[in-house]
Parts: sequence; C-alpha cells; structure tokens
Amino acid sequence: MGAPSDPSPGSTHGAARPRTVTIETLPAPAKLYARALSGILKRGRATQLPALRLVRPAARLEPAAIERYARACGFIPEHGVPLTFPHLLAFPLHLLMLTDPAFPWPALGLVHLANHVRLRRPLACHEALRVEVEFGALLRHDKGQAFVLHTRLYRRGEAVWDGDSVYLKRGVAPLGDPLAALEIDRDALQRVTRWQLPAQLGRDYAHASGDYNPIHLTALSAKAFGFPRAIAHGMWTLARAAAALQPPKPLGEADLSAEFKLPMLLPGDASFWTTVPATAAAAIAATTTRDLEVRDAAGEKPHFRGRFQWTTL
Repeated sequence: MGAPSDPSPGSTHGAARPRTVTIETLPAPAKLYARALSGILKRGRATQLPALRLVRPAARLEPAAIERYARACGFIPEHGVPLTFPHLLAFPLHLLMLTDPAFPWPALGLVHLANHVRLRRPLACHEALRVEVEFGALLRHDKGQAFVLHTRLYRRGEAVWDGDSVYLKRGVAPLGDPLAALEIDRDALQRVTRWQLPAQLGRDYAHASGDYNPIHLTALSAKAFGFPRAIAHGMWTLARAAAALQPPKPLGEADLSAEFKLPMLLPGDASFWTTVPATAAAAIAATTTRDLEVRDAAGEKPHFRGRFQWTTL
C-alpha cells in the first residue's frame, strides 16, 4: 500500500488552521524516546489528529552526518546528498508530533506502512533548510486507522523536498478514503543481487539516523514488542534500495514511492529485484523509472516494494 502522491494536510483538521510551533533546539534522542515510552499506556481517544505544524527554521545539511548516513545505507560520494537523507532532518519533529499530548495513540506500536519522497531541486552540503511537519490525511486500512505525516523542506522560500510517511494504528475503526496500493508488475522484476544483513545493522542505522526504536536494536528489546529478533528499519531499506539504483551522479529531481511489507529479521539475508532496461536507449533516457522489490533470500516473500523515478545532473 502506497502513500498518496499529494495528501491534503488540512483534510484531518476540518476548518482549524494548524498551530505553528517553532523548534529552535531539538531535544536529545533519549528525551524523545522517554516521551514515547511514557505514552505507551495512553488510552485510545477519538480519531482526531492535532492541528499542529512544527518548524525547524534552519536545519543544516552537515557533511559529517551525511557521510555517516551514506556509509550506513550504501551511498557513494558521487551521489551527493542522498535522496532519503532529508528525512533525518524531520525525524525528531515526527517524534514530537507522535508524542504530542493531543495525539490520540501511543507512538510505540504504530506500524510504518509506506513512504513517499520527492526531490524537487538538487541539494548540497552545508545548506540550511526550513523543515515543516504536520499531519495529513486519515486513510482507511483493513487492519485499522492509517494516517499521513507530511514533511516539506524549503530553501530560501522555495520547496525543495517533500516526504510523506504513512503509519497505521491497528484495531481502530477507520475513517477517510481507502489507502491506495502501489501496483507493479512483479513478473517483470529480475533478481540483481543478494543483501547480507548483519546483526548490528539496526544499531548502525540508529547511530546514523537518530531512530532508536527498540524493535531495531537488539533481540531482547525487539521481543518486548512481539518480534523474535531485531528488524531492519524500513527507512534503511528505502535508502539502501535508492543507493543500489542511483547512477554515480547527483540527482536533479527524483520521486520514490515505497510500501513496507514483511519485516526483515536481523541477522538475515534478502534479495534485491528490479526492472532492467529493455534497450540501450532506455538505459540512457533523460528520466529513468524502475520498479523494485526487496524479497527474502528465496525470492518469494516481499519485504519492500517500490517505484523510483529520477533524473541526474
């Protein structure tokens, strides 16, 4: 199931205008996760998302952070700023939104269903970007209530990057339009490589991204939430897939949609599948589109499904 390409942030709030709060200094990750843990016993409330917009006025694309993230996800220096890296600038605001007292459910236990990122303009190290985050649409899902968390990044007033994260609260009577599925031709995909996923992958990505959700860190902490072992971050899978397909050039524009399917247990193995250009002309086209999946080692069960479209500089 994929994120809608352009959700309407105002559709969950009725006539209410979002209240804008500027975050000048981010809380430490430990404080953010303490907030999440303190809300784990939050009782369910009426399905209404807060009319709230959080803003970081000047989040910088730091070279050291980009290098650490690129190393964890498989990007190379020739890629420039990784397509998925701006998500990290917004992630602390996501946690603040999901742990806001007015948010109806506990943040821990939400299921990350899908993600959509769009690069509108090329990005460069050292740039300072304005980050805005607010809730988007409520969406129906057969297992509960899905909703969108919308991110937009600006450079001197111009929108340069968007991200839509779709989450699910299980067991809640759903409201909204049905969540649309990403349709691809699975039979057209070819297996191109195998990924070996080490036990420390979740900890490595947490260190690079700031996402210290306990289901990704150790077998013991993952078991507390019903998993037999730690599982890979969905956003790591998204980034690793983008890195595997991007040619060794910076992106000019890009659009990447993805659905997260079965969790990938750590340690483990996975296989990467994608469409292969049928002709030489298609391989060098100005705009490239590739469908993709990450499956289990046998190539049968999908962990991740996506579509990546891009142009290079």
